[in-house]
Amino acid sequence: MRYEGQQRMAENRKNEKKREGRTWLAPAASVLGAVVLYGLLVWTAQEPEAVTEDGRIGREGYGGEEQEYQVWVEGINDQAVPVTVTVGPQVYTKQEAEAVFDRIMNDIERTIRADNPTLMEVRNNLELPSRGEEGVSLRWYSSEPEVIDSSGRLGKEVGTEQLVILYLELSAGEYRQDYEIPVRVLPPDRSKEEQRLADFLKELNLQNERQREEPWLTLPKSFEGKELRYHTRERSGYEPILLLGVVMAVLLVWKEKSGGKQESQKRQRELLLDYADLLSKLVVLTCAGLTIRNAWERMVKDYEWAVEQKKQKPRAAYEEMCQTYYQMQSGMAEGDAYREFGRRCKLQSYLKLSGLLEQNRRSGTKNLRAIMETEMADALEQRKNLARRLGEEAGTRLLMPLFLMLGIVMVMIMVPAMMTMG
Repeated sequence: MRYEGQQRMAENRKNEKKREGRTWLAPAASVLGAVVLYGLLVWTAQEPEAVTEDGRIGREGYGGEEQEYQVWVEGINDQAVPVTVTVGPQVYTKQEAEAVFDRIMNDIERTIRADNPTLMEVRNNLELPSRGEEGVSLRWYSSEPEVIDSSGRLGKEVGTEQLVILYLELSAGEYRQDYEIPVRVLPPDRSKEEQRLADFLKELNLQNERQREEPWLTLPKSFEGKELRYHTRERSGYEPILLLGVVMAVLLVWKEKSGGKQESQKRQRELLLDYADLLSKLVVLTCAGLTIRNAWERMVKDYEWAVEQKKQKPRAAYEEMCQTYYQMQSGMAEGDAYREFGRRCKLQSYLKLSGLLEQNRRSGTKNLRAIMETEMADALEQRKNLARRLGEEAGTRLLMPLFLMLGIVMVMIMVPAMMTMG
């Protein structure tokens, strides 16, 4: 016990020394953080020195603005005095201004012609700048403002070529120089249709001027020998919607007929595929001693149970058998029900079967079992042929994706090869 107490006392003294050693960390961190923050603030707030050591202040370049600097001057009084120094931009000498003017004028045509080939072939707007090189201003005037204004935009249309003088004043500080630039404006280069429209608009303007005193403007009834008609709104452009509606109606009718035809073909295939199975069951049940009607009923009940238990999907032949069975249950004569069965199926094999059953019911048929077995053998052969034909059709349908894949592969091979050759 004494040993454990001494050990705890030693650990307590050690922890106290550690705490005493950490007491100076917080003040030191505070001082260091303040120093770093002060340095950052001073560094970010410090502006570059405007005055060099030899007492010079830089000017802005040609065309710049005046700048004001707050400068502390030592030596005027006992203490440094703040003085605001205004420094203007650099200006050209006369020789420098003349040199700049010459450079601008040497390149003036390329600068202002815009989309026109030369200033002697002007059909589109010009680009007349107001600023040139540093400190140089350009001021434009036109001898024919209605043809070309001071911004370079073309005004009224000219019927024949017309010479226009553009007056240019270059100024750089106190130095100025005037120039004259000849420009030849040509009539617009129009197609025959565009020219006819322009002539018609000109005729409209003439009619408007002539009829200014009239309450109504009478539009020309003909132009260049052709009768004119007017309306204030463009045609709606919605006429194709009517045609689209007719096309959609035709497509819907065609789709409905096509869908009905496909359903009919699918039903016929089902009937043909099920005929051999249906006939074989009839033969087996009749051989077991059941009458045709009882065999029919047994097949219907087995089919309905299989469909109800989801062990079999609905099949067209058996659905027709069900309808025939319920017709007999509701009082229809057995022979008539068999005859209706064949008519609904619309296939020669079913018509033949319904005929055999009706004849057996009406007058009895010798060797019915042998006849049905022969018919069953023929039905099996027909089923084999149908299955073979369906397989061939499926193979034919698969050829299109195969050819498509072949074409894609050929394109992937040939395109890089042709690009390499190119």
